[in-house]
Amino acid sequence: MLYSSQQGLTLPELLITLSLISLLAAIATPDFRRLIESNRQQALQDRLLHSLQQARARAVIEGRSVEVCASEDGEQCGADWNKGWILKAVGREETLAAEQLSPATHRLHWQGFTQRIVFHANGQSPTGNGRFYLCQDGDLAWQLVLNRQGRVRISTKAENRKEAHRCG
Repeated sequence: MLYSSQQGLTLPELLITLSLISLLAAIATPDFRRLIESNRQQALQDRLLHSLQQARARAVIEGRSVEVCASEDGEQCGADWNKGWILKAVGREETLAAEQLSPATHRLHWQGFTQRIVFHANGQSPTGNGRFYLCQDGDLAWQLVLNRQGRVRISTKAENRKEAHRCG
C-alpha cells in the first residue's frame, strides 16, 4: 500500500506568516527610503566633484581657461545649479561637457565670489573661492569647498554641523 504524506499550511499559520512579513516590510520601508535618498545625494556630490576636477584638469592640459557655470538648458550659463551645469572654454561658445539634473526634493547651492567658476591654465581659480552645499529637509547634507588654488575638498561631518545654519 502506498502512503502519501501531504504537507501544507493551515490558514492560521499562513495568516501569521503574512502578518510577520508585512510588519517587517513596514519597518524596513523608511530605512530603505533613507538609503535611496542618501545614495542620490552621494551621486550628486560625485557628479559635481568630477565635473570640477575635470574642468581644472582640462584647463591645465589644454593650457586655456575653463569655466563651470549653472545651466538650465545644458548650453547657456544661468543661475540655477539645481537644473545642471556646463563646462565651457572661456571666451568661446564651445561646451566641453554638460550635466543635466532631474527634478529633486533637495536644493543645491553655490556660495562664492562669482556665479561662474573659472580655472586658469595653471589650475588656479582665484575668484572661485567658495562652496557648494546641499540642503535636504532643512539640514546640510554635504559641502564641496573650493579654494583659490583650484582644489576641491569634501567637508567633514563636524564642519557640516558647524555650517548647518546655511540651510535654516
